[in-house]
Amino acid sequence: MIGATIVFLSVYVIFVGGIALVGFLLNSKKIKKADKSQLICADDVTVLIPFRDEEERISVLLDSILKLDKYPKEIIFIDDHSTDAGSDLIAEKLTEIPYRILNSPEGQSGKKRALRHATSECTSRYILTWDADVYFESDYFINLEKLPDADMYLLPAVLKAESSMEYLYEIDVVLANALNTGLAGLTRPIMASGANFFYNREVFNEVDDLDSHNHMASGDDTYLLRDFRNNDKDVRVATGIDCAVFTETPRTFREFIDQRLRWVGKTTDIKDNLGTFIAMSQFILAITFFGLLGVSVYLGEWKMFSVLFIGKVIADLVLFFPFFLKMRRLLTWSLIPIYEILFPFYSLLLFILMFTYSPTWKGRRIK
Repeated sequence: MIGATIVFLSVYVIFVGGIALVGFLLNSKKIKKADKSQLICADDVTVLIPFRDEEERISVLLDSILKLDKYPKEIIFIDDHSTDAGSDLIAEKLTEIPYRILNSPEGQSGKKRALRHATSECTSRYILTWDADVYFESDYFINLEKLPDADMYLLPAVLKAESSMEYLYEIDVVLANALNTGLAGLTRPIMASGANFFYNREVFNEVDDLDSHNHMASGDDTYLLRDFRNNDKDVRVATGIDCAVFTETPRTFREFIDQRLRWVGKTTDIKDNLGTFIAMSQFILAITFFGLLGVSVYLGEWKMFSVLFIGKVIADLVLFFPFFLKMRRLLTWSLIPIYEILFPFYSLLLFILMFTYSPTWKGRRIK
């Protein structure tokens, strides 16, 4: 039993450490060494903000826009057939800020169509997409202008909890982002967030392949990342909070589950070999870990049970610490031991619901 425990912990540290720690350091090195002869200019950026029935959540975004020290070329809101007074609230608050509100055409719905409708109205070099419920610091665009030119940037979107339970809703997202950043350092990223997504407009028009994923209601970000990647474009992951946006965690457990099921759905649909390999490797490691714990309990080997569980918790705390520190999520980091206990039940619940439940998004049910 001791031999199996040592082997598992060694393999786990090498695999996860290679991605989460070594890859993270390599990605940071890439960003520092990038050619800075041509930097992004805010005057070349159009911000696109699709929204649907966000009257109760959009105020925090509008307040952040009003406090900006520097503005982009244009801000365009796209109303995806809202039934509330979100557009009126925008007009009421942004009285001195240049902006436009476009309405999604009749017969077209969803974030993907809304973004493409607005993109056809743009003339800027770059597109930056935000979700309608994010907020950010006043120096956002000042910091954005410090980034070297690239075809695409995956910029940080940080979940911020407001209650003890909501901190647990953050953990899997931060862990996933840590692995994604590490993969970017080693080879390439496998996921993106449309909450803070930056890309070259002309390259987008060149590589966009909407028809291949129009059957999925959400996930424009990850599919667009795939289109850029398949065409060998320059895709980079920026870490830290200088160009981060922040958003609250899901308010209820139901919202949390719906969100995670949407993410799982688009991840499995995208058919990314690297993403599949990482997912399968994590699955095998998880099954092995809980299998060894189960055998320890069955044999009454409580010492080995403790060594295995505590060893994995310590490994995760050490290997992921630099990323959590960079993102200033140390309280969330401290809850990793609790997450380790809840993870098997959480994973089993998601697995069952994948086949028995259809989540909703923006008032629309998703298959």
